[in-house]
This record gives sequence, structure tokens and C-alpha cells, in this order.
Amino acid sequence: MLLSETPFAFLSGDCCRFFGPEAGADLFARTERRYQALLDTVDDRGSAVFRAHLRDNLLPPMAFYLTLREHGMDQKDALSSVRHETQQAAGAKGARMRRLGRLPGAYGLFRRSVRRVLAKNYPATGWDTVWVRCDAREIHFDLRRCVYHELTQAMGCPELCCVYCENDEIVFSGLAPRIRFQRGGTLAGDADQCDFHFYRG
Repeated sequence: MLLSETPFAFLSGDCCRFFGPEAGADLFARTERRYQALLDTVDDRGSAVFRAHLRDNLLPPMAFYLTLREHGMDQKDALSSVRHETQQAAGAKGARMRRLGRLPGAYGLFRRSVRRVLAKNYPATGWDTVWVRCDAREIHFDLRRCVYHELTQAMGCPELCCVYCENDEIVFSGLAPRIRFQRGGTLAGDADQCDFHFYRG
């Protein structure tokens, strides 16, 4: 699996645009090698869904961030660079949410499918989900454990986790105005859980 086959296919062009053709190509090549090494070493826990998260969402930004830090970039600037890339990828998902958000009865459709989608795409191998409410006015669940939080800590870059969390805002803002997303805290922000609230608009 190459970075060009993930939602971060644009990373190669961005590296050359922001760091210059030669330095950018070298930075991307280093990122690609680190991504491949992470893919080979991080345990997928025997789950195809879990591996898809690693392959497409979690490891590409992590590989880029770790490479930037190794390259000598300070933490603040490295996080800013990674944030720029992840927000592009999140924007594509937000566009899909906008299509759902425009449908008549969007909240009802979302409510009927959210438990099934969550169980399929965020299995217990990586997430501990606690349902609080799912009714005609509000959908609320908490993530008490999350592989993004666990793996950034294990890899020595816990500060990166907040970037992943921020992208939820971008993705789910596409549901507005029929569905309004809100949260009070995240594991990355030292809360006890990541809470997800979806309100009928």
C-alpha cells in the first residue's frame, strides 16, 4: 500500500509545493518509507476494519508528522503542517456528509443507521463505545477508549491526537443545518471520553 493509494494522495504535491521540488521530494520519500515501516510493524489486531483505519486515516498523518520532527521541524510547525493535510482529507468526507445533510428527513436517516455504521467501522478491537441516547431529538455516544489516542501515545507523539479529533468538526459540520454536531471534550484534551452529540436541526 502506497500513500498515493490513501486519502492523502495529495501529500506528494504538497511537499514539493511547500518545501521546494528537491527538498519536498526527499521529505515525501522519507514519509513514504516511514509509512511502510509503520504498516509493517503496527499490530492490526486481526481486524480488516482496524487495518483500514491504520492504512487510510491514522498512519499517513503520523508518518508525515514523525518525519517532519525528525527533519528538525519544531512541534508547533509540524502539527500545523499535518493539520493542513488532514483537513483536506476531512473536507472530502465532509462533502459526503453534506449530501446526506441535504436529504429530507436527514436526521431520521442518520439515526436509523448510526448504531450499525458505528459498530461496523469502530469495532471493539480499537474503541470502547458507550451509548447514552438515541431518540428523536438527540444522538449521543461516548468513546471511552480510542486507538487514535492509544497509538499516538504509544508512538511518543500524544500531541498529534488532537489533530485527528479536530477533523470530526470538519466532517460532521457537513450535516448542518438539519443535524448539528457538538462535543464537550476529547481524550486528547484530557477528558474522560470523546463525546459525540448530534441534535436534530
